[in-house]
Amino acid sequence: MHPYTQGRWRNPANPNAPGSSRNPPPQPSVFGALPDPYRSRAPKPALIPFTFTSFRPNVLNCTVTGPQSRVYFRITTDTPTVGYTVFFDSAGQPVTIIEWRNHPVVEIRGILSKRSTSDWLPLSQNGSHRQMEALGKHFVWVPGGEYIFLYAAGVGQPQVYAQVSRAEDSVTLELTAEAIQIGLLEICVAATFLLQCGKSID
Repeated sequence: MHPYTQGRWRNPANPNAPGSSRNPPPQPSVFGALPDPYRSRAPKPALIPFTFTSFRPNVLNCTVTGPQSRVYFRITTDTPTVGYTVFFDSAGQPVTIIEWRNHPVVEIRGILSKRSTSDWLPLSQNGSHRQMEALGKHFVWVPGGEYIFLYAAGVGQPQVYAQVSRAEDSVTLELTAEAIQIGLLEICVAATFLLQCGKSID
């Protein structure tokens, strides 16, 4: 199933798809469908923005810039190899590869071994969130309002690690300093791309 049509996840690449509209109707909070810790949001920490921009013509081919407009990643699709998306770091080295099969697979160099995107970012049964395993920890991506939030999974006060928003010609991933310190930058860039690329990842 398409990642945006389940649980009314908006599909920015195809506004005519189910669950998509220019002005979607108000929706009930997804927090009510999650375990108790996700119903109340923790105080928002300072966030560091990374912007997917310079679309050619969309996020499938773009540049990711961070603080001081520094280029952190360049993302290319079908170049040089058809059927692949490759993320290159600032030194021009490939760090993330996505192979677009019937069931796409993703690999992040030194971080995530090759696996299907549906296994790495599985959609919950009720379509309210996606799970993610990274660095030996469990996280959840939860859409709420104009954002998709990344929380640490588990009990206690929910901790926000990142949030994703979208404009007409850009996508913004905002990370906490802690998220960057523990090594979530490459992981969250890859996850953000998969959640916003408009392709089926299931």
